[in-house]
Amino acid sequence: MTTDARLLVALRAAGVHMLPGDLAAQLSVQLAEIETSIAHLCAAGFDIETKPGFGCRLLASPDRLIADDLHARLGDCPLAREILVFSETGSTNDVASRLGRQGHAGGLAVFAERQSAGRGRFGRRWDSADHAGLWFSLLLRPELPTAHWPRLTTWAGVAVAAAIERFTGIPAQLKWPNDILVSGKKITGILIESASDDSGAPFVVAGIGVNVNQTDFPPEIAEIAASLRQITGRSIERPALAAAILRELSARAADVAQNFSSILAEATRRSALLGSWIRLHSGAMHFEGTAESLDADGNLLLRLADGTLQQMTAGEVTTHAPVF
Repeated sequence: MTTDARLLVALRAAGVHMLPGDLAAQLSVQLAEIETSIAHLCAAGFDIETKPGFGCRLLASPDRLIADDLHARLGDCPLAREILVFSETGSTNDVASRLGRQGHAGGLAVFAERQSAGRGRFGRRWDSADHAGLWFSLLLRPELPTAHWPRLTTWAGVAVAAAIERFTGIPAQLKWPNDILVSGKKITGILIESASDDSGAPFVVAGIGVNVNQTDFPPEIAEIAASLRQITGRSIERPALAAAILRELSARAADVAQNFSSILAEATRRSALLGSWIRLHSGAMHFEGTAESLDADGNLLLRLADGTLQQMTAGEVTTHAPVF
């Protein structure tokens, strides 16, 4: 962790004025390094009050995604040992995938304040409003048989939903396979992609997009999507929410291999579909039936009208009244 990040940890923990000399002693650095870090943080938008004889105190943090700030909020986070933040990139999934193919070890989080080519499932464009949402990807090398990698979508959905619910106080639901709904509106989309590096070692990129502070959406999605700001009526502190999501993902990561039944139980409890009659499009195939349950890897079990049970690994789902 850099001196800037460690200084933020110390200032947030103190909550009161601290003398630069005391901060230098606490962090085991020279006084000049503390003074340089304070100047860096102020230039980045942190409001640090300095009073002669009293020292400095952190008053406010900017609504910007800054790697040192995220590290300071997270502490030790195996999923984000390294954090990259871009003011703009095409797609954070593409950045993470490129690094994965080059052999990056994983434990990397890639954030962008804006994506010019953000995408969801089936190559659809994801609207990535500038400085208004959380658009990020995790590069993972799971210690899990690849046959069980479909579990990662359920893991990510449950963790992000739990973090959003805890942060806002408003219940969050899962719409299988990869959407999170709050008050019936889509807040989050998740895109899990896998590939192999030049040595043949597989990796996963988990792309997560969260609508946080937007005030409007393109007409084609305005009826189904919303932001947390629209729903809560208040502006959301994006860096704090980002840290909350990463902590929740990390806290549940081991359960993917060792206790996936607990993740499935929460996914079932949060489901917006189970028990409902749905229409599911998967490629050129179309199915209708009751969304009955999730199987051991998080796939949807669909009870068709003829009584057969169909396992669905992916698809586009809409709720639909049955016609007999």
